[in-house]
Amino acid sequence: MWINYSRQIRESLSELKAHEQRLRGHFAADRVKMLRLLKSRRHRSRRALVPVLGYCERQLHRWWELYQAGGLTALLAEDQRGGRSEQLSAPAWQALQERMCAGQIARLKEAQAYLQHDWSIAYHVSGLSRLFQRRQVKLKTGRRQHRQTSPVKQARFKKTSAKRWSSVKPNES
Repeated sequence: MWINYSRQIRESLSELKAHEQRLRGHFAADRVKMLRLLKSRRHRSRRALVPVLGYCERQLHRWWELYQAGGLTALLAEDQRGGRSEQLSAPAWQALQERMCAGQIARLKEAQAYLQHDWSIAYHVSGLSRLFQRRQVKLKTGRRQHRQTSPVKQARFKKTSAKRWSSVKPNES
């Protein structure tokens, strides 16, 4: 049996279009688009919308169930994210940032060791990486240097090479 979506969907096409434009770039824009396309009768079923929206039929069914149960507000409500909460407290994050700004921590391994030693917070390196991505922090490091690099030899080379190049005159034509 076919569902008459134009009767089941309470909002008008113009309202749905306005919601969709307002939500552009947000997770819920595709949900409203599904309702708009079903209401407009451009597609007869949710199965026909699968290639258009790029979601599986099961997901579209879930969205339809949400809409039927609570209307547009339920469909647009953000889901609660699962997973563990952050272990990192505000003071620990502040101290970590200060150390990074001072140049004492330059790598994820160093941040991991610091948090474990000073704050007894255990993070895996990949977890720290995701934490930094969430908080939009990038570790700034200088170029790598060879373990046998000698600053004295580098300084001597800079002094002698400047003299060498200043004595060379350009060709006169």
